[in-house]
Amino acid sequence: MERSLALNDYEIEFGKILEWLKKNSAKKILVQAPDGLKKILRLISEKLEEEGYEAYLSGSHAWGGCDIAVNEARTMGIDTILHVGHHGFVGARTTEVRVLFVPVYYLGEFNDALVNALEDIKRNSFKKITLGVTVELHRRLHEIENLALKSGFHVETGSLENITGLIIGCNYASLRDAEAVLIVAGGRFHAIGAALWMGRPVWRVDPYLKSYEKVDVRPIISRRLRDIISAMDAHSFLIVVSTKTGQARPVLAQSIKKRLLRENRKADIVVIDEISEDVLLNFGQYDAYVNTACPRLTIDDPDIFPGPVINPGELKYVLGKKLEGYDSRDLFRFDFSIGA
Repeated sequence: MERSLALNDYEIEFGKILEWLKKNSAKKILVQAPDGLKKILRLISEKLEEEGYEAYLSGSHAWGGCDIAVNEARTMGIDTILHVGHHGFVGARTTEVRVLFVPVYYLGEFNDALVNALEDIKRNSFKKITLGVTVELHRRLHEIENLALKSGFHVETGSLENITGLIIGCNYASLRDAEAVLIVAGGRFHAIGAALWMGRPVWRVDPYLKSYEKVDVRPIISRRLRDIISAMDAHSFLIVVSTKTGQARPVLAQSIKKRLLRENRKADIVVIDEISEDVLLNFGQYDAYVNTACPRLTIDDPDIFPGPVINPGELKYVLGKKLEGYDSRDLFRFDFSIGA
């Protein structure tokens, strides 16, 4: 069944959704999406009801494929979640409820911004670039690639989970070694992650705002180094664990606590769904925080932690009491060992 559904500037493969729902004998469906796509959920829900399904809208944020509305589904006795706007599971998978990930594909034009970005990269004398896109731009990758090739660039494009060019907020493995990086995605979020992972000049094209810019992550790295230095002298740590399906790392948190105790530091573990400064302040002041939840919280929202915060991959610098060889890729890694 080749039936697509146009939703504002987006398109989804509604026929494939219906085929999957029928095959899996779905009855009660929770439709979930990130905040920026919630406006299209009402139409999806209406179409599902027309097909005889009982549909509900999820009000949770849906930060990524790591954030599945399992609790909402459980509350309403729902058997299936349609997770709109992300490519698939990130981290652990849930077996409690069936989940179908439904990408949406952006239909709008952004060629002028793309051409301007490529010209700017060329002015900086780079010839070899690697491309990254979010899932809603995946179908436009060939178009982006062709324009870059016609502009005289050598283009390298990898894949993530068999999707060419795909990047997500915590995984940039599809990006290949190149002189510069071009990211096509809404906002600065994905481009910032790419710059921290690659350590190369990164340009971003925003297809929604029809704009481009070169990304500067120096302020972020400066903040990371300051927090690590502050944490070196910390005596008390609060280790933060998320309850979100793909962000929950209780075993890692327990290992970190044991390691800190061996170093004669004090450590507690707190388990939270939505992490915020107000929630953390309820537990009193700690000298430093270890974030085992989404690694992007430390990068994009460090001020929600009432003190210096580090990710697990940065703990080795704290315990080793030196910044030599700091690698911003450690923001995305969960190995904290320093050989002891």
